[in-house]
Amino acid sequence: MKLQSFLQKKISKGQKTAIIGVGSVLRSDDCAGMHFIEKLSSYIQNENMLLIGGSTAPENFTGVIKNFAPDRLFIVDAAHMGLNVGEIHVLDILEIDGISFSTHMLPLPVMLEFLKLEIGCEVICIGIQPKNTELGFSMCEEVAAASENLAKMFCEAFNG
Repeated sequence: MKLQSFLQKKISKGQKTAIIGVGSVLRSDDCAGMHFIEKLSSYIQNENMLLIGGSTAPENFTGVIKNFAPDRLFIVDAAHMGLNVGEIHVLDILEIDGISFSTHMLPLPVMLEFLKLEIGCEVICIGIQPKNTELGFSMCEEVAAASENLAKMFCEAFNG
């Protein structure tokens, strides 16, 4: 299923949607999730949408997410998935253990399980294939474009 149609099926105006972008702005392409949140927040602001820049410790925002009580939670992060640089993939929670998320304080599968139990909403993880996650402040063009395109897709799905 194409990503745009997937998002259109998962996002509706009447439901609360929380979206957390994850990653380190100090590690090149690892900031894909943070860049995504920055772009999305410039495109859309709505009381039914909570946007969070979770940086390298997204678990610090579980209370905020729980208080918002979303119907659905999206997590966007750079993920080493063996794809072409900049490719975006919706990750099955079961496959996350085999995927490298490089810079988080708490392992992502542990946090996802906690969120599912604590908040009781559907949790969807979206990965963007990075080129480089070494120390550095510049994101490659492919990952920057993918983050921006994903933000536009979310905006279209939400306004759909």
